[in-house]
Amino acid sequence: MTDDTIYEDSDVKEALRRLPEQTFNERMFRMKRALDLSMKHQILPKNQWTKYEEDVPYLQPYLKEVVHERKEKEEWNKK
Repeated sequence: MTDDTIYEDSDVKEALRRLPEQTFNERMFRMKRALDLSMKHQILPKNQWTKYEEDVPYLQPYLKEVVHERKEKEEWNKK
């Protein structure tokens, strides 16, 4: 999924912490499967690829919330 490829900075790590447990576990499964296939120099079978319609931005809502909160906190600290 597209959100699996986002670089993990502090905002993304906080967003990941806020994910529901099931969603986080699904992400970790995809990551482990990708690492395993990479180590074996194999490609995921085409019937297991994520379809475009199924590729929903599961992390984006949490990330937007975290960034908004951080910016708001920075504004408060300026005053």
